[in-house]
Amino acid sequence: MKLTKQALLLVLPLLMLPSVNAEEMLSLEEAVNITIQNNYAYRIAKLEPQIAQEFITRQESAFDTRLFASGTVTQTEQSATFSQVDGTSSDSRNWRVGASKQLEQGTTVIAQTNLNRRSSNAGVNIGNLSQASDFSLTVRQPLMSGFGREANTAALERARAGLLQSVESYRASIQNILANVEIAYWTVALWQEKLELDESNLRVAEALLDEARARQRIGMVTQIEVLQAEAAKAQRLEEIITSTQQLGDAFDQLLAYMGTLPNNTNPEPTHQVELLNNEGEAVPEFSVVWNQAMRSDPGLAAQEAAIQQREWDEIAARSSTKPNLDLVVTGAYTGVDDDNAQTAYENALDRDGHAWSVGVEFNMPWSMRGEKADLRIAGKRLEQENIRLLELKQGLFREVRSAWRSLQSIQQSVEAASLTVKLQEAAFEREKSKYEEGLSAFRDVLEAQNDLDQARIRLLRSKLQRRSSEIEVARLSGAIFDRHGITPVMPVE
Repeated sequence: MKLTKQALLLVLPLLMLPSVNAEEMLSLEEAVNITIQNNYAYRIAKLEPQIAQEFITRQESAFDTRLFASGTVTQTEQSATFSQVDGTSSDSRNWRVGASKQLEQGTTVIAQTNLNRRSSNAGVNIGNLSQASDFSLTVRQPLMSGFGREANTAALERARAGLLQSVESYRASIQNILANVEIAYWTVALWQEKLELDESNLRVAEALLDEARARQRIGMVTQIEVLQAEAAKAQRLEEIITSTQQLGDAFDQLLAYMGTLPNNTNPEPTHQVELLNNEGEAVPEFSVVWNQAMRSDPGLAAQEAAIQQREWDEIAARSSTKPNLDLVVTGAYTGVDDDNAQTAYENALDRDGHAWSVGVEFNMPWSMRGEKADLRIAGKRLEQENIRLLELKQGLFREVRSAWRSLQSIQQSVEAASLTVKLQEAAFEREKSKYEEGLSAFRDVLEAQNDLDQARIRLLRSKLQRRSSEIEVARLSGAIFDRHGITPVMPVE
């Protein structure tokens, strides 16, 4: 399919896509696969579940074992005392090493060892140097606020619900990207076929012009008909220029979704795409589409995860409205020695001494106004999210029903447009035959050709609308993955 030299000179400055051959065919499957690999929006969305997974790790770390160590050296001097004219000095040192762990039920367990060394020159001291060590275990159990697994894992469970929410948002992004790239692909197909149609019309216009000139030379037509034929040819050239520009823009949009926009070192690639065909998919029952949408819509699933987050917020807020009442139990083995720290530790291990304590700690804000306000806020936010879920279901129902109706009606439009094209083709051939026999004016031929062009363009647009409606129904019902044979792999374990 080639342009004339004159048409090529007019089209070349705007020609974004050089001529193609069969080896440069780009299938829809290839376009989708390249999009999944390179699309920037997809790559951004893919990181969100990974970030949410790190939030879970961050919350899980609250139950990790924590190590601690400290050391203190204290020295005091007194120039004179009641018992010693020369004064006194003392040196005390303390080392502490241990580990603590919070359990999911709220219990905190602390295991530690202490070494206390003290020396003094005070005359009243029986021994001027003493070493004391111990091994202790402390258990702190909240009895009211912070009691139970739910209260202590609320932040962790909230993060897990956040992961579910981000995964559903990621799945929604894939669905939208698949729908967008397929629509962009078939838009390229429309303008590709429109350009071929314009080129075909140009050849018809050239043939009519040649015939008009031949008839003028033998005196069968006037100059006005030749001018009309020349104007028709110029119009066809203008349509080619416009269609070429539109095809270039559509191809750029497809490349943008594919994430392969060319750069200065890589000239703009050119591909043929598949043709829009007249065969459409069978329209499923509305109840089938709606039930699929309810089961698989990522927006609803993400909202349900948001509700879970608010529920955990409410659990945490309710725990905070209780007073802080903690039971603290400590037991220790102790050992002492006058001179040697190692001996003091050995004595502690031999259980030379022991100590224990049991106590309770209580505190609470007066009237707890702030905590009660937080609980009311959490409850109202939970109510908001539940209402929002109902709103999303209502909106989804409207979208699904509208897309289904559109698909149902556009099927009939394609059939009607196909019949119209056949009718206009027959009308054009009839007018052309009548013109060749001198029974019709040239203007009638041009009008018949314009009617045929409009019918063909309407058919092309109807086929694109049908594909777009099929894609939208597949996107809303979650069938877009099966449509392209893709199983979405979540970017987290």
